[in-house]
Amino acid sequence: MNPQIPEIALTMVLPLGITFTAILQSVAAYTTKQKVTGGLLSLIIVAMDCVFYFAKNSYISYNVDGGLLLSFASMFILAIIFAIRSEDLATKVGNIFLMVFMLAGFVGTAFWDRPTLLPVAKYKTYEQVMQDDKYQDYIQSFANGTGGKIIPNPKAAKASASTSSNGSSKEAHSQERIKSYVTNAEALIGRMRDITNSIDEFEPLSSNASESEREARSSQALAINNNATALNRKVMGLYHPHSAAEAHSELIQASESVRLAAYSLYNYTLREDPEEQLAQYKQARNQIAQMNAALKRFYNNIENLKSNNQPQQQDAENAN
Repeated sequence: MNPQIPEIALTMVLPLGITFTAILQSVAAYTTKQKVTGGLLSLIIVAMDCVFYFAKNSYISYNVDGGLLLSFASMFILAIIFAIRSEDLATKVGNIFLMVFMLAGFVGTAFWDRPTLLPVAKYKTYEQVMQDDKYQDYIQSFANGTGGKIIPNPKAAKASASTSSNGSSKEAHSQERIKSYVTNAEALIGRMRDITNSIDEFEPLSSNASESEREARSSQALAINNNATALNRKVMGLYHPHSAAEAHSELIQASESVRLAAYSLYNYTLREDPEEQLAQYKQARNQIAQMNAALKRFYNNIENLKSNNQPQQQDAENAN
């Protein structure tokens, strides 16, 4: 199965499907009061969708986890609309149960599964750092083959304890988080460079190429496209500190540009008309240029983060 299908389903199909269902249910209400109430609740769902799609990684992460969180919240409001429209007691009670379960799913996803999914979470700064540590250990446990079992990290525990008691330690720990994020991002950026190099080295198709040669070159372009798609999903799922949210959005934009460039290259091998081939080739080159621009903004944001945290680091050194 195409790995993009679950991602598209949870970030696009499910949230938008719930939104249109809520609007239609509001329009089809029996009384004017139900229509007005349903319209207001539908407007809330539309507002949440706008934040998710147009203010990416601001209040909710634009990834599968964020799409799932948005779906739970939208289903909760949709259940309210159903409850308002219900006339008999059994249907109303059933919709109330649906409201409770959707609210539990929302709270569990937002705060228990990943506390940092919402930047407006109720945790204090040091509490959020401790929760981030636990979440990172949980994710790392799968990479270590321990099946989700969290093995306590003495260094992380010691750092978390000092963070809760010392303001300067909080800043130092935050800086370490940024350094760790940049290290992981650099590895992904290296993969982006490799993919764009493969695109640059892709030799043009000759006008009299045989069918077998076209298929071989198309398979080569498809492999590049699959690598770019996998990289894009890897970047979107990369953990990042909240302070680096703006930089991370630029990194996502860069990976998206690489994905589109690889996709244009694959389309280039499928076209037979010279003008269409040229258009796809130019599109690939333009996307690579956009990637470079996004990466430049990414590094500028990271440098600004480091420079903003530098005075706090110096104060911490002087205090010690």
